[in-house]
Amino acid sequence: MAHKRALLARVPARSLSRRARCVVAGLLLLIGAPALAQVASLRTYGTADGLRSLGADCLVEDAQTNLWACTYGGLYRYEGERFERVGASAGLSDAYVMNVSPTADGRGLWVATAGNLYFWNGDTAARVLDGQGAGIPFTVGHNVAALDDGAIAVSKGHALRVSGRNGQWQVQRLFDAPTEATHRELQDLGAVYRDQSLLWFGCGQTICRRQADGQVRVYTEEDGVPADAWTSFLRDSHGVLWARSPQHILVLTPGAVRFVERPVPPPSVLATTTRHLDLTQDTQGRVLTRSDGGMLRWDGAWERLDTRNGLPDVPPNAMIADSKGELWMSYGGVGVMRWRGYSSVQNWGPANGLAGLPNWALARDAQGGMLFGNERDVFRLAPGGDRVARMTFNTDAPIRDVFALTLGPDKAVWVGLYRGDLLRVADGQTTLVTTLPHRLRRIYFDRRGRLWLCTTEGVYVIDDPAHPVAHRFTALPSVSFGDVEEDAQGRLWFAGKGAMMRLDGSTVTPIKIQGDVPNQLFDKLSIGTDGTVWVSVDDAGLFRGPVEAGDTLTLKAVDDPLIRDSLPYFIRHDRQGRLWVGGSMGVDVLQGTQWTRLNETNGLISEDISEGAFFEDPDGSVWVGSSRGISHVLHPDRLLAKAPVALRIERVERGGKRIAPGAILPWEQLPVRVTLNTPGSIAGPDMLRFRYRLRGRQDAWIETSSRVLDFPALGSGEQVVEVQAIDLARRAQSDVMSFSFELQPPWWRSVPALVLWTLLAMAVVTGVWRWRVGAIVARKRELERLVAARTAELEADKRALELARTALQVQATHDGLTGLRNRTSIMELLEKEAHRARTQGTTLAIALLDLDHFKQVNDTHGHLVGDAVLSGVADRLAHNMRGSDTIGRYGGEELLAVMPGLLPPAMQRLQALHDAVGARPLNVDGLSLVVTCSIGVAWLRDDETPTDLLRRADDGLYRAKREGRDRVVVDGVHDAASDGTPVLA
Repeated sequence: MAHKRALLARVPARSLSRRARCVVAGLLLLIGAPALAQVASLRTYGTADGLRSLGADCLVEDAQTNLWACTYGGLYRYEGERFERVGASAGLSDAYVMNVSPTADGRGLWVATAGNLYFWNGDTAARVLDGQGAGIPFTVGHNVAALDDGAIAVSKGHALRVSGRNGQWQVQRLFDAPTEATHRELQDLGAVYRDQSLLWFGCGQTICRRQADGQVRVYTEEDGVPADAWTSFLRDSHGVLWARSPQHILVLTPGAVRFVERPVPPPSVLATTTRHLDLTQDTQGRVLTRSDGGMLRWDGAWERLDTRNGLPDVPPNAMIADSKGELWMSYGGVGVMRWRGYSSVQNWGPANGLAGLPNWALARDAQGGMLFGNERDVFRLAPGGDRVARMTFNTDAPIRDVFALTLGPDKAVWVGLYRGDLLRVADGQTTLVTTLPHRLRRIYFDRRGRLWLCTTEGVYVIDDPAHPVAHRFTALPSVSFGDVEEDAQGRLWFAGKGAMMRLDGSTVTPIKIQGDVPNQLFDKLSIGTDGTVWVSVDDAGLFRGPVEAGDTLTLKAVDDPLIRDSLPYFIRHDRQGRLWVGGSMGVDVLQGTQWTRLNETNGLISEDISEGAFFEDPDGSVWVGSSRGISHVLHPDRLLAKAPVALRIERVERGGKRIAPGAILPWEQLPVRVTLNTPGSIAGPDMLRFRYRLRGRQDAWIETSSRVLDFPALGSGEQVVEVQAIDLARRAQSDVMSFSFELQPPWWRSVPALVLWTLLAMAVVTGVWRWRVGAIVARKRELERLVAARTAELEADKRALELARTALQVQATHDGLTGLRNRTSIMELLEKEAHRARTQGTTLAIALLDLDHFKQVNDTHGHLVGDAVLSGVADRLAHNMRGSDTIGRYGGEELLAVMPGLLPPAMQRLQALHDAVGARPLNVDGLSLVVTCSIGVAWLRDDETPTDLLRRADDGLYRAKREGRDRVVVDGVHDAASDGTPVLA
């Protein structure tokens, strides 16, 4: 076989006849071909991704698309770009997990560890004990298989039937003693596999099958089963049963009674003694298993997956192809690897011989080879080949900066170099067609077979490729044109810096641009089957507008957050009408109305897409060039299929203890932690967001990239946490998931406490009120006392003031010796009474008195006695006056009496006044003094003044003194008796 391969290797491929190529293909099927040795896009999960143990012995997917990993450090579950250990604090503390088997509904998991068997219900793990109350241990090669009502566990070489529910498990031997005695192989069981109602076992050195009725069949070498330790089984989607041992791979096709070996051709070998020999089937129906050099994949023949695909140079410990088309592998000391885009994307890079990056140009030649152009050269991938080879050209100058490749209508490959050279490659010959004076950006054959050359300064055209002469298309301006496309009507559209032009036949029309474009430096364009023009400018964003018959194009920005931040490197429609937009962060694809971003997470070799690097194959697959290689999207429909975003609230905890839905919890000052899980999600952390809120308490959504939500301070009452996952790349979101529980109020906010607080508050309020009222009353009383005291003080001050004022007034109006009115006061009174008498027509009399011989008293007895005499006379007169009369000291010993209303002649009254002075002696300091007085009286006349009146009274006084004193003389009376009786003058 090796000799045949050596001979074939020396035969040039292009010289092989059709028949020879068929022979080669057949031989390759026999000897095992490499799996189109594309480079795998691998994502490794290690300690930084939560996987604390890097040795995973099993990888299992359950019905809910959860991926589980059995490690030496516990059981882990993939929760979307991260692994989390489960059960460590919920009863599943065993470190060495050897095998797991999920229930049919995915809600439970049987876990086999080195020392025990557990059933994990999603919240807690229940340990399963045997009939003696001991744990059920497992060794390498032994496993557990879930049944509808329990499980089958192989422990210590025997099959145990576990039945029961809700933690109440019963364990008994699956095979009774007579059966084991009949089939001694059943006493040395290795692995168990549930196949509907059948159970397959590796028993001893052969394979055993148990039917639902308990019948056992032991396969022998006559049944095609060689002696070996059979550790893995798989029933594929075609109904074929696969069996695996360290050195053999067998299949039992439907209806067959014998197993048939699927031998592994060299250089692959199956010599390893490990029992980690998984069998798994991918979404395309291919079966994968481990080989000594990597992995093998059956697709009608064996294909090798090894270091040529970028895989480690050791075989995986475990593997599984999940339901979403991803391939998962575990490697000791490395962790878990995910082959991104395993079933949908192939990648080609330096490991495949593709040198020189980035890759700008893609095309397929007439022989079916795929051509890649980059800054180094042009490379070719032969049909069905696994290596990329550099093409050879008979040119003097090296081929560099290949910016454009296309297959012409003449079946020749046209190569455009960025420096301006245009080459034609046909029949192994390379011809330099032209060298343009400007840098080349795009070459395009239209339906008429013309070749258009877009450069940095205008557009050139070759009208006849058979006679290629490039000339400047002067109808277009001398600006940089980055793209050209043809619409359904055969019109050519050119995107240039500052110009959008349309060529219809021979008519060039400048397009008037309207809308919300930031500038008119157009660069890339594509026209959809519905007539919509999609364009980009020298700025982030994508713009679209309908093609109209006129010369106006109204553009509108694509309203998508990822597109708004992306600078398109190419815009292309495929045959299915999908729009592909390449940029520096991946490829955005519009299918219908749904945008999807494809990047390294989906299997692309790089998300840094190269300018113009897009090519669609006739089979609908798409090639995309990038800065690290080429990605071949085999099945765009699979990658773009609308899939719901799965979200599960994995755990709700407080203080490390799980909270059950609807639980009523006592109040504690501890935060509540919510852990989210997105089963099966491959979205990277930059493309997966979560938003959450507390319904009824916090209506606004809070957005985060963290899967762990902490609520540090929750009030009492019902708590409803609502969360939603948002896949930015797929522009999709999950259903809103909710989790509710209730927090009781703290004891000081309980109903009894609230009643107590109310009563205390009322008591406090009452006490405060009463204290306040008392204080107010006391204050009122104090104020009243102070006011009373102050009032008394003010009254006293007032009285004192009045007394002082009175004293001052008396002092000002009265004589200090006699206490009578002084001269000023008596004269004012006279003026007043005179005025009243005149105005009212009443009478007014005055009497002017003078003490007789008063000087003798002063001279004889002294002035003090004189003063006492004067004071005594004044007192006698004051007490003898009428109520309306007033007497005052006129001067010296003269006194003036004002007597309003006294009718003349009033002899008795005047005599009484005279007698009041001298009728009896005055006693002064033991002296008895006889004092007499002379009185002059006058009545006010109508036409006289008070002065005139005084003058007449003074005349009367003078007459009284002259006539002998001790008498009363009235003006108008001539004489008076000696006794003082007045007489008319």
